[in-house]
Amino acid sequence: MPDTYSLEDDAPARRIIITAGLLLVFIPLLQAISQLMPLQLGAIKWRFQAANVGSAVLLLPYLGLTFVGTFARVSAHRGLERVIGGIALVSTILLIASFALFVLDALQLKSIVQSQQMDGFKQTCLRIALAVGAFSIAFAMLALTLLRGSTMRSPVVKGKGKVAEEGLGLIVGQS
Repeated sequence: MPDTYSLEDDAPARRIIITAGLLLVFIPLLQAISQLMPLQLGAIKWRFQAANVGSAVLLLPYLGLTFVGTFARVSAHRGLERVIGGIALVSTILLIASFALFVLDALQLKSIVQSQQMDGFKQTCLRIALAVGAFSIAFAMLALTLLRGSTMRSPVVKGKGKVAEEGLGLIVGQS
């Protein structure tokens, strides 16, 4: 057995890692969608509930994208890194847009909410705002990190275009 282990040589392990990350992304989203069926985009109470359910499931999709994105970065899989970075960027944009709509809905709902339910309404709005704000920042950071690419590049011998091997150099005075 070799002294070091490399995922580059283990295709089944790579598939397991990517599958686990994608399951972390999609299963919570499917569960949230199933809770919100049937879609009632015209109903303000449904949209408020959708914001509440959606903000509650952001952690696992973020962890799944981070997991797969980190794997892609470590294994120098630039294509996968860009795809995950693009998904994170789209997620950031969707979170910001949905938050703007949520604020408008919350302001409209505030006039409908009865005074004895106002404390619960305010707490829910604050929780949604904090969750969406924090995850917007987190998804944006993930997108920027993955779309910029790695700053660590393998050393190149000037003029020859070949990768220099670490530890090999000119040794003077030894035979």
